Amino acid sequence: MSKLRLAFLASLVILGILVVLGLSGPLTSLEKFSTICRESAIKDEENNQWIIQFDIMNKGGKDTNYLIEFSTGGEVYYSEPVLVKDGGKFTIVHHVYPETAKEGKINLAIYKEGESTPFEQITYPVRFD
Repeated sequence: MSKLRLAFLASLVILGILVVLGLSGPLTSLEKFSTICRESAIKDEENNQWIIQFDIMNKGGKDTNYLIEFSTGGEVYYSEPVLVKDGGKFTIVHHVYPETAKEGKINLAIYKEGESTPFEQITYPVRFD
């Protein structure tokens, strides 16, 4: 057999091994994490406010406590602890008014219980006319 044919057969064997390992299941499941979904920030010009809405989905395998914090200008102005059951979701609707939004932006941080680093951080630019 030629060297080229041996190299081709070896690459087929390696490819076959990789396919079997890939089909045998992922090393970690993405379903075991908390996620943010259906996030939106809408300007309500009629009432001169912004409405921030999102869902926290808990797929972590157990009931989990979260801390939701909204801040502006380095100061937390709204904080809410919530419990989300395993496999459940929590929807938050937050209203931002002109007197609330310092520096034209609102910061959101969501912490899991017992963690000092947020698993989600978002900054929303909010402008009022």
